[in-house]
Amino acid sequence: MTGEDEDNAPVRVRATSGVILRDPDGRVLLMRRRDEDTWGIPGGGVEPGESWSDAALRECREETGWQARIDGLLGVYSDPSTQVHRYPDGGRRQFVGVVFAATALRRIGSGDGEAVELRWVTAGDVPEPLFTPDRPVLRDAFDPNLRPPTIG
Repeated sequence: MTGEDEDNAPVRVRATSGVILRDPDGRVLLMRRRDEDTWGIPGGGVEPGESWSDAALRECREETGWQARIDGLLGVYSDPSTQVHRYPDGGRRQFVGVVFAATALRRIGSGDGEAVELRWVTAGDVPEPLFTPDRPVLRDAFDPNLRPPTIG
């Protein structure tokens, strides 16, 4: 599906899935992406034949080398004001993303090279620049009063 935004660039809708991966100390794993040099959560597109949860676990494993256990749904994110992103090649996507809360089980590899750095963070030390569509996800992940799931 395509549309146009305020500057008339084509926008494609993309189904995505990701994880807020926590370690035993409650920190969240972020990755710095090679293609944009931005920090964000592990996640990506849902492939044909995959469930949302299968896609989230696959993306986490592929990008970070971490095996995870899904603990619940954090939220569904689709608001164009936060979920439309322009890539360096000019392509624009509106993400319709399902984000799960997950626990890190064990590191089983080094990742596929999409991440050039991994970092466990708390709410007070989230690095910049942050992948813009992940801002509301991280806000919700670190909100102690949030009652998942969130739909926004």
